[in-house]
Amino acid sequence: MLQPFAAMEDLIPIGQFAAASRLSLKALRLYDENGLLRPAYVDPESGYRSYRLDQLRSATLVGLLRSADMPLVEIQRVLEDLSIVRIDEYEATLANEHAERQRVLDYVRRFLKEEQMFEVNVKHVEEQPYVSRSKEIRVADLERFIVATVDELSAAHDAAGNAFTVYHGEVNEQDDGPVEVCLPVAGGDKKLPAGEVAYTVAIGEQTRFPEIIGAYDAVASWAKANGRDLAGPPREIYLDQATDGRPHMEIAWPIR
Repeated sequence: MLQPFAAMEDLIPIGQFAAASRLSLKALRLYDENGLLRPAYVDPESGYRSYRLDQLRSATLVGLLRSADMPLVEIQRVLEDLSIVRIDEYEATLANEHAERQRVLDYVRRFLKEEQMFEVNVKHVEEQPYVSRSKEIRVADLERFIVATVDELSAAHDAAGNAFTVYHGEVNEQDDGPVEVCLPVAGGDKKLPAGEVAYTVAIGEQTRFPEIIGAYDAVASWAKANGRDLAGPPREIYLDQATDGRPHMEIAWPIR
């Protein structure tokens, strides 16, 4: 952005601004490209950037937030609304992420100490018509999506069996499926094919991530050990709760 000539004497060259703000030239160019910290003036011929002295506070703020590993998109929200609330929200997010990672590490410790015990069986399932909703989603938002979708489908249709989710791809912090949340319905527009499935049942805490991974591993390992091939995406069937009040979930994998 070109500045009035009267204000040009107040500009600081990018090198001096970098030293004063303790940000590298590379960082300043990155923040410019992402709209976080635009230079006050860019020479039209040389492309040389200059900044105003009053931009140092914003530069310091950006640098501090990056040192807290805040993503650029979140920093943009803070710059648009200079409120402590934004910092509190990010801190809460970090705490939740840390707690979830701690759960995973605790599970890994148990996984390394002892063999996870899931009994795997085989059964034949009949063709099942159903209705569904699909979405690409990561593990942090998975449970909310499943619960909301089951409620939505149940309100619109008469269920002919237990709701289930089909995983058409991996779902974790990096991969987003997609997943398909389904409700058995007479005359549904989709059909789950008949055939054999290998399955196990997870109960209580076993139904949560990361413990549920052990159930999937048990079914996949059983198939390999018994010379059977996995023949389609796995699915979770949400069974009626037993008298103990804990959730019960069947992990079923088509086999051939």
